[in-house]
Amino acid sequence: MNTANTNKLLVIYEGQQHWIPEAIAQDDQLLRDAFTPLCAELANAEIERKAGEPIRIIKKPGKKGNFPLDYLKATPEEINPALFMCYQMRQHQIRTGIDWQNAGQLSVQIEQAIASGTAFSQSLNQTQKSLTACIPTSSVIPEGF
Repeated sequence: MNTANTNKLLVIYEGQQHWIPEAIAQDDQLLRDAFTPLCAELANAEIERKAGEPIRIIKKPGKKGNFPLDYLKATPEEINPALFMCYQMRQHQIRTGIDWQNAGQLSVQIEQAIASGTAFSQSLNQTQKSLTACIPTSSVIPEGF
């Protein structure tokens, strides 16, 4: 071991050798956190330690589809209820026309659609604010990357 690797331990991941500070290499979770930016599956990696040998990180196969984008893709599409009601009203207007008599019959549905649409918009706005407020964080990147 040369002086550049003093207080560092050798960690091997997929055949690649990495000199990691001893404080990180001795703690399994810190070691996983250090390598997770390379590959998300390393968050659950197995750490193998044998006396007199380098530390080995072994990737465990995880479940597929646990990423936020996969979750969003799997979520059913939804249309703002107020916009959907507007579309229905336009279709109704084209087919039969709208006058004061049949507009009165639809007023309850229109009010419900407005209330649902407002709640839908508020939910979207809150989600957008939450996502915008998220602060990106960097993790420890091992030397040599």
